[in-house]
Amino acid sequence: MPMEPRKSLAKFKNAAIPKESAIRILSLATLINTFGNGLFMTVEVIYFTFYVGLSAAQVGLGLSLGGAVSLLFNIPAGHLADRLGPRDITAIAYAGEGVALASFVFIHSFIPFLFLSLALGAVGATGQTLRMATIAKFGVGEDRVRIRAYTRAVTNLGIGLGAIFAGVALAINTRGAYVSMLLLDAATFFIAALVWRRLPYVAPTVSKGEPFSFVALKDKKYVAATLLNGVMTLHFVIQNVAIPLWVVHETKAPRWWVAVLMLVNTISVVLFQVRASKGSGDVRAGARMYARAGYLVAAACLLYALAAGASKIVACVILVVAALVHVAGELIGSAGSWSIGFGLANQNHQGQYQGVYSMGFGLGGAVGPTVVTALAIGMGKVGWVILAAIFVTTGVLMRRLVTGSWMAMSSKSI
Repeated sequence: MPMEPRKSLAKFKNAAIPKESAIRILSLATLINTFGNGLFMTVEVIYFTFYVGLSAAQVGLGLSLGGAVSLLFNIPAGHLADRLGPRDITAIAYAGEGVALASFVFIHSFIPFLFLSLALGAVGATGQTLRMATIAKFGVGEDRVRIRAYTRAVTNLGIGLGAIFAGVALAINTRGAYVSMLLLDAATFFIAALVWRRLPYVAPTVSKGEPFSFVALKDKKYVAATLLNGVMTLHFVIQNVAIPLWVVHETKAPRWWVAVLMLVNTISVVLFQVRASKGSGDVRAGARMYARAGYLVAAACLLYALAAGASKIVACVILVVAALVHVAGELIGSAGSWSIGFGLANQNHQGQYQGVYSMGFGLGGAVGPTVVTALAIGMGKVGWVILAAIFVTTGVLMRRLVTGSWMAMSSKSI
């Protein structure tokens, strides 16, 4: 008889390391999968450009279109999770990603690469939505936020370890070395699928006879929260796109200082993400955390701007302080975001709601590089100030939306 996930999480609630078997299984599957992701992310551009013969523009186009197409699959995947239960479908999605990745070693031109990128985007989005739906159905309140915090900490650890391991392929620098990384990444998806199948069964929350309805998209408050969260996710793009460009072109800090800043972020997330989720169970508390995160990320933007024109040592110090403030906002904001995404959702349609919520992150990732680069790099310090204002405003609006003060103010004005 399958165990009841929500009841089984009671003893795990205050643990620093997950003791409950289901959470250990979920974390292990995530670690295996993200280790493979770290391998792929580190070598993909080099392999496709130097050994497949694609141009950097073709690689970028294929990956971008794959990300865009993925947005179409979030809601249907969530609906499947609600109607059939997320565990087994997630395992199938894992295996599908493994097949897609392994197929990349057989391509030699752009069109097959494009189709495989589209397929990987579709099945990848399906898998991610189903994984979030699984977490949503495994607990309530702070339990599921803490589960998500565990998986995020494990994700950063796995990607970091994978990137380090991929350094072997970079050092060898042969086609065989890169192919081995791709195949190893594919293998991690199949192994993760087998591990995931060991999770307890989670029953569907929607009857098979119930007609499909875009219930999550009809929830205006939830859609508004999704859009606001998409804006806030620009700070991840700042970290991955703007900071490297800013350090190299606008400050006197050495190029390798970018790696130091990335290391500060990765280690902080691994060590403190679970702790940062404490107290986020109530959706109103999550909204307050989200607003605080907006102020912290805004402060980090202003600090990043101050690094320009400073001496080498001063610039390095300012950038590290900025990175610490930034990751503090990231930790608190992530916990607040999960609290809002889980807490505002209809409990019987958590899968579909998580599919909608993940679209905000996808949209932020799609338009973020252009927006962030235009502001931070194109406009310099003024652009950083604008970004700071955007994050403060987004955090405040999210808090008012969730607590109802925004709607109260609107009704009074009418």
